[in-house]
Amino acid sequence: MFPMLAGVGSILGDGIAGYFVHPDGLETAWGYTDGAAWTGQSTIVTLPNPYELINAQPKVAILSDNGIASSGEALIISFKGRANTRSFGEQTCGLSTANTAFTLDTFGTLILTVSTMADRDKQICGGSVEPDIVLDPSEAIQAAIEYILE
Repeated sequence: MFPMLAGVGSILGDGIAGYFVHPDGLETAWGYTDGAAWTGQSTIVTLPNPYELINAQPKVAILSDNGIASSGEALIISFKGRANTRSFGEQTCGLSTANTAFTLDTFGTLILTVSTMADRDKQICGGSVEPDIVLDPSEAIQAAIEYILE
């Protein structure tokens, strides 16, 4: 998710974009600042020359369907609550969680879900992410275009 977050960061804007919420209630923020995608205190991906927008708050239309999973869901969640943003289409696959790999003594690896994603307003997802406007995919593109042009 972090390379994608860095890639759209100029459009998303600086600051907290979402959270990982752990079973014990601990919240770890993720976001974008000055060309870097980060979580908690760790910078994960830094762009050498981040793009500078002419309009700092452009309208953004997000298209969504059930083929979007995990990292893609994190990106959609990152845009929830952003000004001038609306999402169109169907709910996502339902993998809006975070996983951690644990090395086993037998040289195997166990990957477990360790937290649930939440948006910048701390609304927990954890399953499918609903678009703002639910539409058949055949109608979503036109609705998104109309939103951008209004």
